[in-house]
Amino acid sequence: MKTEFPDWNIFTPEFAAAELERLIPETEAKVAEIESGDAKTFSALVHPLNDATRELWSVWGRIAHMLGVCNSDAWRKVHEKFMERIVALSLKIGQSKGIYRQALKVKCANPTEKRIIKKMIEGARLSGVALEGAAKRKFNKIQSELSRLATEFSNEVIDTTPEDISDAKYVETMKFCADRAERERVYRKRAVRAPGNGKRIDALLKLRDQSAKLLGFANFAEVSIAAKCAPSIKAVMKMIDDLDKATVKKAAAEDVELEAMFKDMQPWDRAFWAEKLREKKYSYSEEELKRHFEFAVVLKGLFKLCKFLFGIDVKEVKGKAKPSVWHEDVRFFEVSEGGKTVAHFYLDAYARPGVKSGGAWMNEFRNRNDRTGTLPLALVVLNLKAPDANGKSFMPFRDVETLFHEFGHACQQMLTRVGEEDAAGINLVEWDAVEVASQFMENWCLDPRTGIKVPSALKAKVKAAKNFRAASACRRQLAFAKTDMLLHSTKVKDPNRLKCEMFAHFGMPMVAEDRFLDAFTHIFSGGYSAGYYGYKWSEVMSADCFGAFEEAGLENDAAMKDEGARYRETILALGGSESALKVFKRFRGRAPKIAALLRQQGLE
Repeated sequence: MKTEFPDWNIFTPEFAAAELERLIPETEAKVAEIESGDAKTFSALVHPLNDATRELWSVWGRIAHMLGVCNSDAWRKVHEKFMERIVALSLKIGQSKGIYRQALKVKCANPTEKRIIKKMIEGARLSGVALEGAAKRKFNKIQSELSRLATEFSNEVIDTTPEDISDAKYVETMKFCADRAERERVYRKRAVRAPGNGKRIDALLKLRDQSAKLLGFANFAEVSIAAKCAPSIKAVMKMIDDLDKATVKKAAAEDVELEAMFKDMQPWDRAFWAEKLREKKYSYSEEELKRHFEFAVVLKGLFKLCKFLFGIDVKEVKGKAKPSVWHEDVRFFEVSEGGKTVAHFYLDAYARPGVKSGGAWMNEFRNRNDRTGTLPLALVVLNLKAPDANGKSFMPFRDVETLFHEFGHACQQMLTRVGEEDAAGINLVEWDAVEVASQFMENWCLDPRTGIKVPSALKAKVKAAKNFRAASACRRQLAFAKTDMLLHSTKVKDPNRLKCEMFAHFGMPMVAEDRFLDAFTHIFSGGYSAGYYGYKWSEVMSADCFGAFEEAGLENDAAMKDEGARYRETILALGGSESALKVFKRFRGRAPKIAALLRQQGLE
């Protein structure tokens, strides 16, 4: 298997620009040759197309990566200079009638090849392969403009998120800062960040709607749903409404309990007093718990758990053997199974305000490809507080859950058994099911098999507090999901007003000047437009997956290893070679049920 890795030492904006100048015309020529062909089999069409485009998409992906982790004017200029050409080439491939004609008739040797071709045809239709003349030109112009707006949206959020309101610092201030005036200052400052994005939101929504109508859909949400697990917008809204009804009374009771803590409760007080209430009810503080979750210890514990459940070993690569990285903090790891290397991944753990996007994510640099002998290469990004003078970074429990969550994504990417790169790892996993493997891993943060030493009495308190304000937390996600879906499925004159209505309905108080949407990168510059509901859709399946382990007996090591092996060979191994629902049924033996989610979160 190949073990070459990108050389980040030479990957400068100048180098990347030169590579694109070389690769774009080369790729165009190769694709043109494929378009004029008459492939009769899957391998005669798909493999040459992948070979023709792989290097270009790799370079472009690395440029996008640098915008996320080492943002600079130089990288922005490169991205801006080539974006229109890249979008045009992507559309040319997606709209190629020659490739589409061949895809419709090629013979496939197995179900994985059939699924790849099916998704290829579906993707071509959603890319506008049927459009002609003026409609095609308009559609392509819209796609180029949407790419530009999304990039500008993300950059605006980075530029207006200084250290005092960056993700890690903000959460810490709101939960633990006793200075109420400081909490208010930070809250109000974050509430109005990215002011330049208001007009971009209007433009994005308008253009998405226009592109949907050109494709023959009633709205952009229908376009989004067409490639997902959820069968319809109606089904998504039913899930949201069902969870709304299941949580409304309990959330109201939670708020009554919280508001009894402080007479004049304002939005910047809620997290602080919620923490005080949790300490009072469960007799431990987040600061006390944090002392047991030093990053190095948590990471070692996560890897130990994965060895127990999935039979893999994770080893850091150091010294001369370590490939180059884009920042000195980035670490590199090798994943092996039965003594055989199966994947590698980078870990970029610490916040860099002003140059690194907030939040956390997993991404792939390379997919498994048995034909070329290529192993998966993944990326895990966090935004933890930088190490202290002793080189230690202590993690709030939510950050521990985030690490486990992102590594769940990475496991699905790296532990695939699928050898066709187009369906390996998370490729072709429907977007509203891609959170299953990640959310599943959050259940194991306190498992004793991690070896993370937390006093038993404290651990019991944390478990008892697991569902503290769970109904309110659920409603927060529902507010985001319903706002997103309504923005993309109905005519909305004032997006901010809709947001205010939804937040009020789901019990999320805010200041009058709040502009949350202006920094809502998930739906305006990420992959979650008309798809934010996918977190809850996935959560139903992930909770049901963990339910299988609960039923087998969480204290039973042999049973847990058996269930872990079954989970590893289905959810983690099969990737996008089958629909997510089929993969789930292979593991669970039936369709997903919502009961496990309601039970695990105390919402029955």
